[in-house]
Amino acid sequence: MPGIESRSGAPTTPGTITEFVAQELRNRIVLGVLQPGAKVPVYELAAELEVSRVPLREAVRQLEAESLVENLPRRGTVVRELSVRDLRDAFEILQRIEPLAAQRAAAPENAAVVETMEFWLRKMQELSQRKVPFVSREMLEAHREFHFALFRAGGEGVLHTHLCILWNTCERYVMSSLPDLDRQAAAAAEHAELVKRIRAGDADGATKVLAAHLTASLTSSLRYLENNETEG
Repeated sequence: MPGIESRSGAPTTPGTITEFVAQELRNRIVLGVLQPGAKVPVYELAAELEVSRVPLREAVRQLEAESLVENLPRRGTVVRELSVRDLRDAFEILQRIEPLAAQRAAAPENAAVVETMEFWLRKMQELSQRKVPFVSREMLEAHREFHFALFRAGGEGVLHTHLCILWNTCERYVMSSLPDLDRQAAAAAEHAELVKRIRAGDADGATKVLAAHLTASLTSSLRYLENNETEG
């Protein structure tokens, strides 16, 4: 199975076939390869990914629980449509709970978390210097690992689980809105400042930077979605 680069540079892969398939489907949805409203081609994907239909169906159920896909009468499984309500709800919840992870990440015992975030920050900077588009699999994986390293500071329980689900939901909207080059540059600066504050053990500062980052991402995503709805 294809993997992503770990902090040490060694490839990492999802733990099970179902997790691998779920991540592949998530990536395609977040990147817009599978468009909102599109039917999820279960049989074709099983053949392409060389997996049986059982883990594929399990992966689809997992994504349904995450509100990335939904089962519709007479249509089957389709990619959930983008909506202003879903966007606002997902970001509002994320804005309330991600600061908990940022505060914990700034604690001295979480130095390894900061090192991992710094690794993925450098990876995003390297990709940007190589002119790799922000809306790309490489950048998505680096951006996800950056934030998921932060989430791990919150522990491996309920907080971590919900942060990961919400981040994927929000990132789907963020990726849709990022032809905006000014927002891309601002987000990169916010990531760097967040790591700086966490490295310094500045929990309050990290929380403020994160709050500003999430607010700016929500504003950009809302503007793009509302403009597209108006044009449609």
